[in-house]
Amino acid sequence: MRKIIGFGLIALGIFVELTWLGICFGSVIIGILLLIFAPRILFFPFNFFLILGIVTMNGKNYKYYSKYKQQGYNQHNYSNTQSSISDLDRYYEILESSKNDQFDTIKKNYRRLIKEYHYDSIASKGLPEDMLKYSEEKTKELNEAYGAIKKLNRS
Repeated sequence: MRKIIGFGLIALGIFVELTWLGICFGSVIIGILLLIFAPRILFFPFNFFLILGIVTMNGKNYKYYSKYKQQGYNQHNYSNTQSSISDLDRYYEILESSKNDQFDTIKKNYRRLIKEYHYDSIASKGLPEDMLKYSEEKTKELNEAYGAIKKLNRS
């Protein structure tokens, strides 16, 4: 049933998009100006109903549904669950920082560690393939930790 409703929403999106394009290009000047300066406005109805249809068909399995909720970054989770707090502690540890450090200090540590472990800097030294894989994983880990702490500090 979900798939039928999802396909119905996508079909509705196609119909609305064609109608919208007909209205916009009914006045050629408006249609061309929108196409040049604001193509997102022209294709919004189709994109909206396409995403709505995919989410309806797949439920929470849609990979863009909530990137931060899947990775445990959601700010509300920090105050509610112990595992998120331990994740936050782990993020500070990865960045060789503490919770008391200023964000500028954390940022400096992040940049220093990225320079040290970045794939290009390891590859230029001619180190073995195992070390390259480790540097990739370490870089991903650093980016994840920095992203979570940065998001927390913005709030």
